[in-house]
Amino acid sequence: MLRASLRIFSRWGHRVALTLLALSVCLYLNTLWDYLQVYRNEDGIRQKQRFEEVAAGEMTNQKTWLMIGIPTVCRKNENYLSSTLSSVVNHLRGVKGVSVVVCVCDTRRECRENIKTNLTRTFLPHIKSRLIHVIETPGKLYTPLSSLKRTFNDSEERVHWRSKQNLDYSYLMQYCANRSDYYLHLEDDVITVPNFIDKIQNYMESVNKPWAMLEFSTLGFIGKFFKSNDVEKLASLLRAFYNEQPCDYLIFFYLKIMLQHDRFFRIPSLFQHKGHFSSMPNLTRNITESFSHFPAFKKRFNSDNPDAKIFTSLTPWMSFKPKFAYSTSDNEMFWSTTPRVGDHYTIIFKTPQRLSRIVVLTGKAHRNFVDFLHGGVLEIGTDVKKIPQTDNACSNLTVVGHFDRGTVDVNVPRSPKPTKCLIIKVTKKQDSWLVIREIAVFIRVGGQ
Repeated sequence: MLRASLRIFSRWGHRVALTLLALSVCLYLNTLWDYLQVYRNEDGIRQKQRFEEVAAGEMTNQKTWLMIGIPTVCRKNENYLSSTLSSVVNHLRGVKGVSVVVCVCDTRRECRENIKTNLTRTFLPHIKSRLIHVIETPGKLYTPLSSLKRTFNDSEERVHWRSKQNLDYSYLMQYCANRSDYYLHLEDDVITVPNFIDKIQNYMESVNKPWAMLEFSTLGFIGKFFKSNDVEKLASLLRAFYNEQPCDYLIFFYLKIMLQHDRFFRIPSLFQHKGHFSSMPNLTRNITESFSHFPAFKKRFNSDNPDAKIFTSLTPWMSFKPKFAYSTSDNEMFWSTTPRVGDHYTIIFKTPQRLSRIVVLTGKAHRNFVDFLHGGVLEIGTDVKKIPQTDNACSNLTVVGHFDRGTVDVNVPRSPKPTKCLIIKVTKKQDSWLVIREIAVFIRVGGQ
């Protein structure tokens, strides 16, 4: 009996031992996994508590000079908030009186927590010092985002996205209103140039007209600069018409309400858009700030450009006025939307002139063959007709030059009659916009 038992044990004992060992290992691994999960959850809770303790407190009551607002959401493929904040913070070293408010606007709870956790891990010293302050939009803010009406023939998805964006911006601006002297609105996918605060201050001092908004980028809602006590009005406008129009359209109405008739752009811009993946789901875009690659430029010619009036059928874009092409001041140009065949740019001199040379340069400086005149003629006239209720018309015309790759440079032949006007006429269809960056007129020496 004993021998039989020993034979059974020797046959099955090692298998039983291996089985028990395997069960022990499984139990150990399961216990270890449970421990790691608990530790991870506790770490997440600690991170959340850390965020709430450090970042969720009220801002100091001390009013600052500038508050920078940055709304943010999660993007499907890539997030840019950290690089944006790093760029802003790195260029604020040594600057006093500036704070940054990050508004977490994503409606998904998990995404919100991820954003806050990443902010705490990456920018904790700046959050503790109150340079960066983090807020969240409340869920009840988005209750009106159902049954939206479609406008501008946009898809339902796009209408929802831009309507929510209006509400996000409105909430952020309402929060920041009157907490500083000025408010600067950025997006979460931009980078800044060095010393951008000094450049803002210098440009602000150079504007000698009343203003409600200064612009340090030509793109969308990036780099828009407001007086803080006006921001609440803009927030109300965005909230009241959140469904009807996108925010960058509503800004036009805001400027009209505030009686600002011109747009004040700082060229070159101070902010560059870097995001490839839009905050709108399933949308990619490669939109960059043209003027960051369009540095300040000087007029090439030391021309005479006698006093004149300007008339044109071309449609100016924003504050790039027709008179800027004829101006001899650096960094001024005329930029129009797409020209049509027959459009004109007319210069009528206040007194008749004896001209020796005319040069017209079109297209963007520092960029070859962008927004130049594809086909056109230059004409001079010796008479001006007065047409009631419309522009004066240049008459008795003579063609003196044809545009070649956006440029015309001609010597004006002597004439018995002095020149009273000149016209640039569009003769060829083009799809691009048009920049006339310089018109140089030279008077004949001795007036002969």
